Amino acid sequence: MQIIESLDAIRPADFASGTCVAIGKFDGLHLGHQAILERMRTAARSSGARSVAFTFANHPLSYLRPEACPRPLMSRAQRLEAIAGLGLDACVMVEFDEAFASIPAEEFVVDVLVNRLNAKHVLMGADFRFGHRGSGDGALLRALGEQYGFTAEVLDWVEDDEAGQVSSSRIREALLAGDVEGAGRMTGRPVAVRGEVVHGDARGRELGFPTANLGGVVEGLVPADGVYAGWAVLDGVSHAAAISVGNNPTFTPDEVSRVEAYLLDFSDDIYGRTLEIRFAHRLRGTERFDGLEALVVQMHADVARARELLGA
Repeated sequence: MQIIESLDAIRPADFASGTCVAIGKFDGLHLGHQAILERMRTAARSSGARSVAFTFANHPLSYLRPEACPRPLMSRAQRLEAIAGLGLDACVMVEFDEAFASIPAEEFVVDVLVNRLNAKHVLMGADFRFGHRGSGDGALLRALGEQYGFTAEVLDWVEDDEAGQVSSSRIREALLAGDVEGAGRMTGRPVAVRGEVVHGDARGRELGFPTANLGGVVEGLVPADGVYAGWAVLDGVSHAAAISVGNNPTFTPDEVSRVEAYLLDFSDDIYGRTLEIRFAHRLRGTERFDGLEALVVQMHADVARARELLGA
């Protein structure tokens, strides 16, 4: 997939055959986003055009109203990988900054979509707005399409049987409540975070449960503190795991939250390597135990439950 990171880097010659373009924030790349991108890809394939996702490297609110900006569900790299996994030809991922925010809606359509990307068909979600002060909506896009020779399509919400309308905000709410299964239903895949495996305090090893601790910058939105069953992915290989998010209230109640995973039936040294943690089920919240023996008993129970849920 071709990745373009600025408007100036868009070469019209690359899109001379025409494009189908989907525009949106695509935070979390949930089922609604996937429906838009799949519809766009199908239209591009049938017309011989290139399929292009147009999105932002940062959430627009990080520039417009930083104090109100939600935490991103995915890192830039995670979003690009997920978009590439849908089989698109190109992704334009630009920084939403002062220069971009000042572009009038009609100018964005004419200069970027028509002149640079040679758009023949443009899709977006019903809630998306574009252009200076968000003045561009579906009605304007359709009107400009008639004027400049492209068709426009606005897709409605995707519904989840339990959660209702699928949206990035609903996924964020689910994760911050520890509902990784609900979040996974709305994204169509397990919620995942990743980072480098670093040395911890070795307390898990001393108790017979050596864990891989994620350190540094952790990509993705970490769910609420608690114990989970899921998968640890190392070099493309998935390992069943019991996962802890939070501090250790029994030993270090004032420590900051962290993500650590006990990989079942695994003993390799993986310090310094990148590990992806995929959350499948929430087992329980964090608890403070009266002593070491009670903690170890619960850890054995957590691992047994994780095995049962994961079929490991």
